[in-house]
Amino acid sequence: MTIYLSSGAFRVRSVNGVIDEALRLKVKRVELSSGLEHEPLLENTLKRGLAKGLRFLVHNYFPAPAESKVLNLTASDPEGLDWSLSHCRYALDLTKLVSCDFYSLHSGYAVALSPQMLGKPDMQAQAFAGTKVDREAAYQLMITSVRAVADYASKMEKSLLLENNVISPVYLKRAPANPLLMTDAAEIVRFMKDVHRPNVGFLIDVGHTKVSATALGYDAHAFLDEVGPYIQALHLSDNDGLEDQNLPFRADSWFAPRLKDFADLPMVIEAYALEDNQIHQQLELAEKLTA
Repeated sequence: MTIYLSSGAFRVRSVNGVIDEALRLKVKRVELSSGLEHEPLLENTLKRGLAKGLRFLVHNYFPAPAESKVLNLTASDPEGLDWSLSHCRYALDLTKLVSCDFYSLHSGYAVALSPQMLGKPDMQAQAFAGTKVDREAAYQLMITSVRAVADYASKMEKSLLLENNVISPVYLKRAPANPLLMTDAAEIVRFMKDVHRPNVGFLIDVGHTKVSATALGYDAHAFLDEVGPYIQALHLSDNDGLEDQNLPFRADSWFAPRLKDFADLPMVIEAYALEDNQIHQQLELAEKLTA
């Protein structure tokens, strides 16, 4: 059992600030994720944390670029796709620096999002209500992109983990076509059979699963059963089932009884902007549920 805390749990946005807060709260493992500011001296900053005994994971839109971009392995514009592939390669370089086994990122999507739309399903639905979504083209591009990144990772003996996307009822009410890949088990199972890379797996976000299950009408426990063979890490948070809120989870959260099934995998607490006492409570609860 290895439990990390997402950088989003802290109420600071600089990498140095996250390191300082983790040290103050005696949090030893941190997933560096989206929402952090660009850090010009990143490698020196990470080395400072490592020297203090911290351990890191590298996730998604980390490290943040100097200018806002959209990370999407199915980007239809060549410039956006080139940047996304380059970002993944650099993130994998950082996994070597911080000695973690994998880099994880969100699965692709079949529409052109702007940075301002990320995490805002209502805005996305308004923008794409009349847009034709070619999921199959996006799926095939994701196969090509993931293979390229996985091959780069393989040279460093690292893995590439894809996170299941979240589709909300709010989105589907306004724009019936789902543009987000890997929101249901069937597509994840199909992808893993098609990608043909042994170092590719999935990081399953249980908060995303809860919302997508509501939107698409499937059973979240059945989803875990079907994708279970491909799960290599978990993101833990809770929500109301209608939108991804990154709230603290509880002993009676839907996924709590299932954590023992995955107790040997890395888990990341991804509840955001927590108070000091909440951070310790979440860490203690995760340990209890996986014991």
